[in-house]
Amino acid sequence: MHWMGALLAAVLVSACGGGGGSSGSDPKTPTVQTTAPATLSMPLGVVQSYSVFGGVAPYSVSSSDVRVLNASVSDQTLILNSVGQGNATVTIRDRNGGSVAVAITVGDPLTLSMSSVQTYVGDTVKVLISGGTPPYRVSALDIALKGTIVGNELTLKTLSVGGPFDVVVLDARGQQAKMTVTTLAGSPQFNLAPAAMTISETSTEPLSLLISGGTSSYTVRTSDLTLLQPSANTVTGNTVTLLTGTKGNRCVNADSPVTVEIRDANGAHATSAITITDNPSGCGNLKAVPASVTVTRGSDASVLIQGQAANGTIRLVSSRTDIATVSERLDANGIAAVHGVAVGTTDIIVTDSAQPGVSLTFTVTVVAP
Repeated sequence: MHWMGALLAAVLVSACGGGGGSSGSDPKTPTVQTTAPATLSMPLGVVQSYSVFGGVAPYSVSSSDVRVLNASVSDQTLILNSVGQGNATVTIRDRNGGSVAVAITVGDPLTLSMSSVQTYVGDTVKVLISGGTPPYRVSALDIALKGTIVGNELTLKTLSVGGPFDVVVLDARGQQAKMTVTTLAGSPQFNLAPAAMTISETSTEPLSLLISGGTSSYTVRTSDLTLLQPSANTVTGNTVTLLTGTKGNRCVNADSPVTVEIRDANGAHATSAITITDNPSGCGNLKAVPASVTVTRGSDASVLIQGQAANGTIRLVSSRTDIATVSERLDANGIAAVHGVAVGTTDIIVTDSAQPGVSLTFTVTVVAP
């Protein structure tokens, strides 16, 4: 009888199996996971995709606030669509009830078209406000500056010499953006205001310079037309408007000065010094070379990804891994490897951890051998 009891015990142990995760789970990744970070910021009105893996498929997803964010999952791809300002938590679950959550904030960051200006007492400076949630309000030292906001335009009137004075713009959700103003004594008979300013390379808004004195009409030029160019070479009013230069962006490899010069009808001239600062988090212009890829089924192709921030990590996700896969990370030369799985077309989504809200999508077409 003892041998029968031992046999029965052995059969029961064999039937129950060993430990190490739920039945059917991947022993290497027993819990559902995602390539999306635990906290994520998204601009309003964009779609971003991330991979889902581990646990036991199929996966499901829910959003805590569909007025802010819609979420869906297709096979192993998580798709996030930002539809409103605010916060939402996305929860991904596998068949066994395992889950992982992503906390998401939707809304464009609050930014100002200038980060610092230097001008004269009595001058007026106009600054454009971008992002955030209107209405906006301004806080400044009232004995030095008078600040008013109409729509998305901040107007600053300089009242006294000194500085740099802090100017803080706040939106309806409490986000803040700050700039500084330094006010000089005196005011030349003919000048541009502000006399100097600093902007980020990520800035894209038009810049306004006000003309004081001189004789109309005025001729305008800049020292680097690739970075900043006037909206018109000849001005008859009292405002010079500067637009992004001929290369289509203001990205620089290091802080770069641009001088704006105007000459009046009598030959007198005035200048404004604009410094475009290098943003250590990148310029927000991810680029794939080539911009689209055609690869034979079963073969590999290489894609160069440009525009990575100095302290960022590039992550790549294929929206259809049954058509093409892609290396999740770049190699030391900035190259991503694409592998053709089946005939068809899919998108590859590229994100940079140091540039929240910035993404790039390029197309992969897989053809038969």
